[in-house]
Amino acid sequence: MAEPDLPGSPSSSEPPKKPSRLATLWQKLGLDTITLVLMAKGALPPTIFTAMYQSTTIAKTYGTLGYLVTIIAALSLCVLPRAKLVQLTIQNLIAVCLAAAASLFGMWTATLARANNPSAPGNPFNGSAAAVCALWLFVNIWLVNVFRAKKPQLAIPVIMYTIFASTIFSNGALYDMTRTIKITVLLLKAFTTGFAISLAVGLLIVPANCREIWWKILGGYLQVSRALLREQKSFLQQHESLSAYDLPPSSKEKENGPHRKKKPVIPIRPLEALQKTHSDLYVKLSLELPMAKREIAYGQFSATDLREAFRLVRATLLPLQGMTAILDIFDRGVEKTMAAEDGECKGKEELAEVMRALHQPYEIIVGMCDEAIEHTLLMLKLKPSPKKKKGDEENGTQVAGDEGFNELLEARVQEFYGTRISDIRNNFSTQEPLTADSISATIERENSPDGFNHTRHSQLYLVLFMEYLLYKAAQSLLDLARFAEHTKQKGTLDRGRLVYPNYKRLKKWIFSDEGSDEVVDIGDFGGTRKSGISQIVPVKDPEHLPASGSMHKVGTFIALVTGVLSSSDSAWALRVACATIAVALPAFFQESYVFFIEKRLVWAMIMISIGMSPTSGASLIGFIGRIAGTVIAMVFAFINWYIVDGNVVGVIVFLWFFIAIQFYFVIKQPQTIQSVLTAMITQIMIIGYELQVQKIGRAASEASGQPVLSINIIGPYRLLVTIGGLGVAFFFTIVPYPVTTRSLIRKDVSGVLYLLARSYSNVLSLVRMRIDGTEGDLGSKTSHGSIYEKQRIKLMTESMLAIDSLRQNTAFTVYEPSLRGKFPKEQYDTIIESCASITNYLAIISYASQTFTHQSSSNQAWVRDLSALLKTVDLRNHQVASLLCLLSMSIGNSQPLPPFLIIPEPFQLSKALEERDSQILGFDHLGEPGYAAFAVMQVATSIMYTDLKKLISMVETLVGQVEFPHEYASQNSSESSLKSKVV
Repeated sequence: MAEPDLPGSPSSSEPPKKPSRLATLWQKLGLDTITLVLMAKGALPPTIFTAMYQSTTIAKTYGTLGYLVTIIAALSLCVLPRAKLVQLTIQNLIAVCLAAAASLFGMWTATLARANNPSAPGNPFNGSAAAVCALWLFVNIWLVNVFRAKKPQLAIPVIMYTIFASTIFSNGALYDMTRTIKITVLLLKAFTTGFAISLAVGLLIVPANCREIWWKILGGYLQVSRALLREQKSFLQQHESLSAYDLPPSSKEKENGPHRKKKPVIPIRPLEALQKTHSDLYVKLSLELPMAKREIAYGQFSATDLREAFRLVRATLLPLQGMTAILDIFDRGVEKTMAAEDGECKGKEELAEVMRALHQPYEIIVGMCDEAIEHTLLMLKLKPSPKKKKGDEENGTQVAGDEGFNELLEARVQEFYGTRISDIRNNFSTQEPLTADSISATIERENSPDGFNHTRHSQLYLVLFMEYLLYKAAQSLLDLARFAEHTKQKGTLDRGRLVYPNYKRLKKWIFSDEGSDEVVDIGDFGGTRKSGISQIVPVKDPEHLPASGSMHKVGTFIALVTGVLSSSDSAWALRVACATIAVALPAFFQESYVFFIEKRLVWAMIMISIGMSPTSGASLIGFIGRIAGTVIAMVFAFINWYIVDGNVVGVIVFLWFFIAIQFYFVIKQPQTIQSVLTAMITQIMIIGYELQVQKIGRAASEASGQPVLSINIIGPYRLLVTIGGLGVAFFFTIVPYPVTTRSLIRKDVSGVLYLLARSYSNVLSLVRMRIDGTEGDLGSKTSHGSIYEKQRIKLMTESMLAIDSLRQNTAFTVYEPSLRGKFPKEQYDTIIESCASITNYLAIISYASQTFTHQSSSNQAWVRDLSALLKTVDLRNHQVASLLCLLSMSIGNSQPLPPFLIIPEPFQLSKALEERDSQILGFDHLGEPGYAAFAVMQVATSIMYTDLKKLISMVETLVGQVEFPHEYASQNSSESSLKSKVV
């Protein structure tokens, strides 16, 4: 009797069902349970107050400012975790209180001006008060946007400040002090009510705290780490066969002639996607850690546990990300192949052999890493415990989740690597013998036509490169699993307790410059955190400034204020203030203030604050996005109103529904938040105004001077006002001259190159320090090694943030008009990616050089001997650092490079060491812990120098090179011409 076919088996007659289009769309949108709950939660505060406003008492209390409370409740972002929501609420309260104080003071001076130059009897408008109010409005908008440019994370509080100040000063010509105080109190009541509703919803309805979110992100990071390891193993196994190295048909030129070849278009591969996701999750862990440690919550883990867990997670990042360098090596081989006449990858046999040599360690160690990750997840309760199999229970077999399983894994890893060295030695020692030429060829692979040197020793170095990082990844994951097991054993997870930040952490939070209690380290392989170019000019440590009396402190404060106000941020804030005052001008003239009030132009002023961007490229994208969002919001408002024929209950319900839809983009697409907030404000203003008229009546609605309009008219009005405000914002972005993204890129690239020079010098100095044994006590924060390592992390972080910002800015350049010819985007992209590659390989070099730290144990004798030889070798770090500084100044000042530029050759450490001791790199020492680290440094150095040559070539393409032409044949010519070309 034949066995029935199982569904999904090869012999099954029923093919697996494809998911429906709706299911596929639902999955692409990411509409999971958490997202849907947050969308519903985000729409609750504006909906709650809209319903409250239907009460006569509430309507009488807030009058015509009812829809303002709804807007404030929506802008307060109740979907934030608890600690962030509390922080944002405090910041909003401070901003509104400052705005109230500034408004009252400004209106007091306007009242004095009114008293000195009174208006005619019966005329509420006063020209002198209007002039003073206009001046105060300009100064307030300017200063608050300077602060916003310096602290982009305070955008929401700045918007609150702008709304408050704009409402007061735009009507200041009509107010005396009594009415000003009354309006100010009412505005404070409206703002604080919106804050309170949002805070209550955030804390009481499906609350979330930063600690829970941080541990969930950690669980996601570990799951992606597991997937990354599996995909790396799959990539290596796929390229064990020679057919994997054949170029795709699209890469062979057929249309452009026989002598021209297309650059192969390689789609984003799964390994690349996982690498980015892995890096992004680590960045989230870094950014969420400070708030998680400040959170007051009832839980199991203390701030010390979070800090220790993050330290161990950080140790896993570089080896896991560094192993994806095999992608880079493979792509470089394919790129070199395109230069070959026959299109054949001549090094594919060697590459395939390397992949085959890595098959066994990846097959075994990746499996152990997978079990270590599973053990960590189960020990920390980041996933539910599975039921044990009967066989495991009967045989006493330990599995992931059992106490003591980590020790078993560690023993298995050490057992495998105990025999692995002999396997490598047997595989490579039977081939060609080691010579100085074969060793030095390892670091000259750029001379090979296909980018891969055909020596057995170069293959050995590449195998050791990958196995070193794999071994370090296994060690770091086992350390994390050991921490998880220890945490479980000491009973941390068995009981809950109230956890809260100590006084020291709160003090650091309050007085810190960035709102963080520590320097956020995004790791050596940075992600997509948005940030501008860091300050390049070094600032003196305050401890080393001369300590003098109060006059010195006053001078320092004046210098600090002057440097803020004279910066590029201040220039941008000045544009915002000019755009705002341009829209507000009708409010300050007697002939036009009625027009300003009737046409509701105050919201055009507010749109400027929300919608103005520093550069024309970003401004154009934002302008289009906000216009589209406003049009969609108007359509939503019409549907919202007419689908229930103006029924109040139905309108409120559908208002919640449409705002929830808009919160999807706040949650899933945070880069569109300005467009979403613009759309949300537009819809709330339209619907809130109509409900307000229905509740308080026509007469009360017109008491403010604004005529009552039907929804068919108020909708287009709001749309036109919003478009007008955004249009003025865009106009002042390009007038009197456009601040284009392209004009900033050259300066930013110069800054990145300078940071790269500092990073290079720092890393090579650190390597030399480790070789010389001058690091000092690594446990002391004042030792040379600790200081240089801390500086290395800071420079690497700044470099990756700056590179990420440059990637975003170059993407904006395609939206800007080409007024001075075609922008060399391809060259800039190559420079940016070369800088990123050099930064990453510098991190690998620094990581591997830790092996050379001097220790007293006897098994480090070979490392000490190697270090003694390396002391006699010139690492040439000063030449490369000087060259990078030269490139930075050349591209920053648009000056051509000097002639006869000499590029330093690679270290050639192998050859130098072979000349000094012919046995130091022999196969007999293959098992030494420093041998693999040395191979890692060699491979990383080789690739880094290839990137350096590419970097110099691209900079020369952009700025040119000074040329000294040969003398003319005429002997009487005593002058030589100097020619340069600048692109």
